[in-house]
Amino acid sequence: MDKAYANALRRKEEIEAELARINSFIAMYKHFSGPEGEQNEPSTQESSEAGNKETAAPRSIRFPKPSEIADMAERLIRGAGHPLTRAQIVERLEKADVELNSEDKPRYVGTILWREKGRFVNIPGEGYTMNDMATPLQALQGLMLPDEENDDEKGSDLI
Repeated sequence: MDKAYANALRRKEEIEAELARINSFIAMYKHFSGPEGEQNEPSTQESSEAGNKETAAPRSIRFPKPSEIADMAERLIRGAGHPLTRAQIVERLEKADVELNSEDKPRYVGTILWREKGRFVNIPGEGYTMNDMATPLQALQGLMLPDEENDDEKGSDLI
């Protein structure tokens, strides 16, 4: 392959990854800031101790629906530009003040993503990625090996 062409492809991938991170930020910003007009604005009440304006506490997202969790996970994965494990997804959701309604949060997120096999693929040893981001080998590995979420190992008969 021509060196200039290879460099152009590499640069294109870098730009696409950067664009995915920017799109993820914009989507999360819109999601967390709420509808226009409902955004948290600083209070005009003066604080007696500090003399500064008080600001409203950031809102957390309490118990989003599974479809919303899948959408947020997609934005996180695309923003990262590589597969994320269930634990990494949970950690990033919690940093964004998303409250998950489960005692085993990684398993809960994994089950949601596993149920959306049309969008996500689990790459053994790497984590979840989007179907359109997986290399052909990764996609094949995700199809051939039993998914970590699938306790009855339905996929094992494909090997």
